[in-house]
Amino acid sequence: MKMPKRLLAIVEGEGDERAVPVLLRRILHAHQRFDVEVLHPQRRGELPKVKANFSRFFGAAILEDAAILCVLDFDCADCIDVITAESDMRLEAAKLRPKQLFDACFIVKEFESLFLWDAEATRQALALIPESKEFPSQPESIRDAKGWLSDAQPSGAAYKPTAHQAKVTAQLNLEKLALCSPSYQRLEAAVLKLTA
Repeated sequence: MKMPKRLLAIVEGEGDERAVPVLLRRILHAHQRFDVEVLHPQRRGELPKVKANFSRFFGAAILEDAAILCVLDFDCADCIDVITAESDMRLEAAKLRPKQLFDACFIVKEFESLFLWDAEATRQALALIPESKEFPSQPESIRDAKGWLSDAQPSGAAYKPTAHQAKVTAQLNLEKLALCSPSYQRLEAAVLKLTA
């Protein structure tokens, strides 16, 4: 019997630790890929911290004997060119261990930016957002998507990544994201490439 493939994500925060595996599994299942085991992610902090400690974090991830996918927010002060930043991290990984399956996908500006592409799913999970609230037309230009999600709700209600991020992720329309979101398009391509 063929062993299942394994996929390990390196993520930023506690909400991502819960939500990223949900999204990875949904992508895989949408492509009839039921033979991939999505491992519990390794939480490593924001992109600048991961870049500064990449050798150590990459070394720890290699121990899991899995393809590695770094999924981080791209919202730091020097986050300018996402394609170049992803490529630089791939090159760094290749220098450290040339045959290791690795990819990087940075979500512009943050993971919650994906939610702003899909108003229907986001309202389903965050029911207090009024129907009259207009979602941004260019979510990847919103610097604080978490704040936007909190501000969209009535006073006293707030978006909390640990409580809401996986819940909204489970509702997202992946076909819609594949059409609209450049970050999602790169993420989906990376997942499929790593698990081919």
